[in-house]
Amino acid sequence: MKLQKYKDYFNKISVFYKPDSSNYWNSITPCCVDKKTNKLGRYYLDFSNKSKYVGQFDERGIPLYRHGNSTIFYHPIVICQYALGLFERIFLHDDAGDNRKKFIQQADWLLENTKHNGTGHGWIINYDISDYNLKAPWMSAMAQGEVISVLTRAHLLTGKDEYLITAREALDLFEYSVSDGGVVNKFKSYSIYEEYPSPKKTVAVLNGFIFSLFGLYDLVIYDGDERAVKLFDIGINTLSNIINYYDIGYWSQYYLFDYPKSYPASYTYHVLCAEQLKALYHITGRKIFLEYSERWSAQSKKSLNKLRTLLIKIISAHKLSWSDTNK
Repeated sequence: MKLQKYKDYFNKISVFYKPDSSNYWNSITPCCVDKKTNKLGRYYLDFSNKSKYVGQFDERGIPLYRHGNSTIFYHPIVICQYALGLFERIFLHDDAGDNRKKFIQQADWLLENTKHNGTGHGWIINYDISDYNLKAPWMSAMAQGEVISVLTRAHLLTGKDEYLITAREALDLFEYSVSDGGVVNKFKSYSIYEEYPSPKKTVAVLNGFIFSLFGLYDLVIYDGDERAVKLFDIGINTLSNIINYYDIGYWSQYYLFDYPKSYPASYTYHVLCAEQLKALYHITGRKIFLEYSERWSAQSKKSLNKLRTLLIKIISAHKLSWSDTNK
């Protein structure tokens, strides 16, 4: 397992200069919308490469994940991104019959494995993150958002009411603070939907926040859910007002956990957030998202910026002792 960890680490380094060399976990997922999206359909990023999962599957075809030296388990984000990759294949009519069956299998697993944490329904993640004082089991706004994206599309394909009912229930955690069992923390008095709902302090991982917004927007355009409309507007208002804190002049920040200290994102996360912001611009029409998308995209092409970021990442690599699975 240590060997695989080192391979993933060096792959993260190599993609700074050879993006095409990225492995499954560090792959590029470009924006695939170029206009206002008012109808549920294709996902906002091209996740087709996520349909080629590199890990183990259970007997039902559900991907399994191993965190460090743990035993293999079900990770809702891994399952959702695999499902969204399958949906992209369906959209592209690439072996649609088989991919449709596999996609529905993932959606059904999500239906069967919702839990209630005393505050709301969600999908648990089963490992500790000591840096954030997160103890298993915990729930993530990113997972909630991606589950909504999968379940609304499952309802689109099948019309099965349970998918939409469960997608609506996934909104509950967005209405409560982390201290009350939800996924909301504050930064500069603004509400952030936390990928890592730390009771210690706000983490504010940017890509995870945006993935949660994609899920909320799916319910807005598909179901017109009033709670989703309100929660999406709150999140977009927050991001519009704090996006500048993620810019460090030559690159983007991965999170705001150490703010005002900076922690530059890896190459793939930097590019991912630029692509996510491009999608949000098309969704909302807010030019601030396009401005930062273009700014960060341009930064990713400058050799000096990449070298500076890479050196900082290598020096500070010891800061994260856990594996990234959310991209």
